[in-house]
Parts: sequence; C-alpha cells; structure tokens
Amino acid sequence: MDNPLLNKLPIGICLVDENYAITYLNAFFLDRMSLDLRDNAIGRPIGDVFPEQIKFLKRRIKSVFVLKHPSFSYWEQRPHIFPFKSSRPITGEETQMVQNMEIVPHKDPETGKLCACILIQDVTAQASYFKAQAQLAEELKAEHDAQRQLIRKLDRAQAQLIQAEKMASTGQLAAGIAHEINNPMGFITANLNTLEQYANHLLQACETSRQLIDAHTDGELKRTFAEIQQTHHVDLVSEDITPLLEESKDGLKRVREIVSTLRSFAEDTQTGWGLLNLDETAKQLVQLIGVQHKAPTYKVHCEPANLKWYCESTSLKQALTNVLMNAAQSISDKGLVMLSIQQRGPMVHIKILDTGCGIPEKHLNRIFEPFFTTRPEGQGQGLGLSVAYSAIENLKGKMIANSKPGRGTVIEILLPALTEEQAESISTGSASSQQTESL
Repeated sequence: MDNPLLNKLPIGICLVDENYAITYLNAFFLDRMSLDLRDNAIGRPIGDVFPEQIKFLKRRIKSVFVLKHPSFSYWEQRPHIFPFKSSRPITGEETQMVQNMEIVPHKDPETGKLCACILIQDVTAQASYFKAQAQLAEELKAEHDAQRQLIRKLDRAQAQLIQAEKMASTGQLAAGIAHEINNPMGFITANLNTLEQYANHLLQACETSRQLIDAHTDGELKRTFAEIQQTHHVDLVSEDITPLLEESKDGLKRVREIVSTLRSFAEDTQTGWGLLNLDETAKQLVQLIGVQHKAPTYKVHCEPANLKWYCESTSLKQALTNVLMNAAQSISDKGLVMLSIQQRGPMVHIKILDTGCGIPEKHLNRIFEPFFTTRPEGQGQGLGLSVAYSAIENLKGKMIANSKPGRGTVIEILLPALTEEQAESISTGSASSQQTESL
C-alpha cells in the first residue's frame, strides 16, 4: 500500500498484522527512524524494530485483535512511546517527542486480513503548554499556601487572646459533661441488670420446658419442640447471652470509671493553695490521656505513695497535663510514657519520660517559647510546654528538658516545699502583676 496522501499527513501510521509483523509505515514513521531500519522495516516483527517498546505495544495490539475495539494511550499516561524527536516550529530545537497513540482494528480491503493500525500524533507543543500552565498553577498554589499560613498565624495570635478564658472554663465544661454522661449511664446500668434477670428467667423456662417434653412419650411433640429450638437458635442464645451481658456491664463499668476520674480531676474543690495528692492526680491524668492516646503504655511511680504536696493545684495540674499530652503525642505507634514522682528532702522531683520521636538539638532550647512548635501546620499552636513552663515558674519550680531524636524525651520538674507565707506572697505578686497589666 503506497498512498502519497498518507505520507503527507502529520500523523504516524503503522500497520501490524496478526503475527505482529509490520506491513506498512508512512513517511512520518520512516523519517524518524534510523537509516539502517528504514529500508528493511517492512515485513519484520515490530519487536525487532522497536525492541524497547514491544512489551507495551504487544499488550495493546493484542487487545485490539481480541476485542475488535480501539485502544488509546495519552501522553499524560505514557509520554514517549516511540523514540522519536520533535522540532520546535520557531527555535528549531529538537526534543523528545510527546505522543498520543491510538490503535484501531483495520481490515485490508484487498486481502480481507485484519490488521492493527497504530496512529501516532505529535503533541509536544500542547504538552509543553500544558506543563507550563501546570507549573504556573503550582506557583500560584504555593503563593496561596504561603498567604494561608500567614493568615493562620494571625488567627492563632488572635485565638491566644482568649486562651486563658478557655483554659479556665475547661474544668467546668468537663465536669458538666461528666455529670450529663452519668445520668443515662444510671438507667442503662439498671436496664442491663433487669435484662439479665429477664434473660435468666427465659433461659430457665426454656430449660424446664425441654426437660418436661423430654419426659413426655409423644415423639412428634419432641421433634416439633426440637425444630423450634433449632429455628430460633435457642442453644446459641443460651450459650452467648450471659457473656454478652457481662461484657456490656464491664464496658459500662469502664465508662463510669473514666467519667468519675474526669469529674474528680476537673472539679478542683480547693481554692488557691493547698495539699494536693500527687499520686492520685498522676494516676487520674494517665487514665484520661490514655483514653485519647492509646498507642503508648503508661506507667506511674510515686514515692512515697499517696504523696501530698502543698501547691496551687490548678497550675500544677495544667502543667502536668500539657507535658503528658506532649509526651503521648510524640509516640505514633508503640512506646512508653512514664511519670515518676519522688520526694527528695525539701524538693519534689517529677520526671516525665517518653520513647517518642525526640526533639532535635537545635530546637531543644526553644521548646518552652510561646508559639514554637515542630508539628505540621494546624496540628499544634506551640503553647502546651510554654504554659507548663510558666505554671511551674509561678510555683517557684524549674523545668529541664533532655532529648535525643529517635530515642525520646525526658522532662524534669523540680518543685520546692513552700510555706503558707511564701505561697501567699506568690499569690499577692501574681495579682499585682495582673492589675498592672490591665492598667
């Protein structure tokens, strides 16, 4: 087949028979092939002429022969099917041709044999334009993201103006939620206990009925009763209902414990300074944080047990909460968070250890700065450790951080024993400071 019109088309045309042998190539193909292949390409297997492309081409050609439907391949999926070059219209610069390919079934009008017609379109210019537009869109997106990050920083700064009020109301909110949960928990527990009694009565009635019917001589009645039991899975229900009820009661018991801990932790009955049971507070904290962050294993050690310390409980609870939350969040899979409390003479040493991701040395000196965070945008405001540090300072204590990337972090809190007079002096100083700031 030698058609001058086909040779003038700006589209590559290649015919392949059912044996994958090339039967025709137009000028578009021939002009872009090496000299040693042009003269003897016709009649040769397409895999010999284009060995690097044969695996992809053979699969597409086979689908055309089998399904008798066209097969398409666009440049976004596979940009360079054949090793052709493309010249830029103005500059004349040669680059690797970007191609769209379509393979259609074609029956030779002379022989009636089915062929696969490979059509190649040069879309290098269109692809270049598309890529330029995509790059421009990326640049615009990057600029938009930068502006959005700036807006978020401004939003965070504004949000911190009401942070103190939020923190003050958190305890009241938690206590209220705990109270609301307790109400439905009460009747759910009562209903479960009643349901358990009803279930026991029903199971006993079934068993008594079975025994009476077994003692009956009527075989037909026995078979009918057995079919009824089988249809309604009485044996399975009898076996499974008690464990199900026990599991439900255990679940309710766990919820009650969590709610009780939350309420106890949130409702700070003492005002100002007083004795705080550090052992009990630590266990409550670990239980509450463990509900939200389940990946780590938590351990608490207090020496002596039930250690009570004179402090301002709200500030210390807030500090311990923030440090423990930070430790739990640093562990994404499995790990350990340990809270150790020891009294050493006139000092309390509190150590929070985690086996999380750790903190790079260049950031270690900045972790107590307000708004400093190493977390991704939107996942942290950089206030947790800063608030904790300020709270411990107000208690005349110290916070020390040590960390190794990949191994974990240790936060140590040192609290001195304070008398009532010293505590009153601290409270008076804080109040005066707040009045000055308000003026």
